Amino acid sequence: MLTRPSSHRLHFIPWLSLFMLMAIACLSQAACAETKIITDADKGGEVHLKVGDTLELRLKSNPTTGYMWFLKKESTALLKLARQTSVDAEAQPTEQVVGRPGLQIFFFEPRRPGDGRLLLHHVRSWDPPSPDEEQFEIHVVIE
Repeated sequence: MLTRPSSHRLHFIPWLSLFMLMAIACLSQAACAETKIITDADKGGEVHLKVGDTLELRLKSNPTTGYMWFLKKESTALLKLARQTSVDAEAQPTEQVVGRPGLQIFFFEPRRPGDGRLLLHHVRSWDPPSPDEEQFEIHVVIE
């Protein structure tokens, strides 16, 4: 004897289909997000991002002498500094030797479409601004 599906099961199918479509849309959007890595070599250039991407900026620094990269207040508000870290360029994390080169890594998240300039300067935090301080600038286009 054949039994007919209950009406509860039939009402469940459209909801399941809707849930699956939403899951696919969310996954495809996350899969499209990229991490763009830029370095000292990209200074003065241009980088294109999409909302949802991550911009990773890697700059050589020398934190053991007090010189570090700092975001300038004139930098675009279109990018949010999510986090930053420093690593020893010679990969000896147990030793702190004055003058040893390092690498500062900044992670930015685009807030909204637009274009602007990402500006950083390489200074000691306690020194007054100087016209000859090293700077990093890149044009940012967010789509």
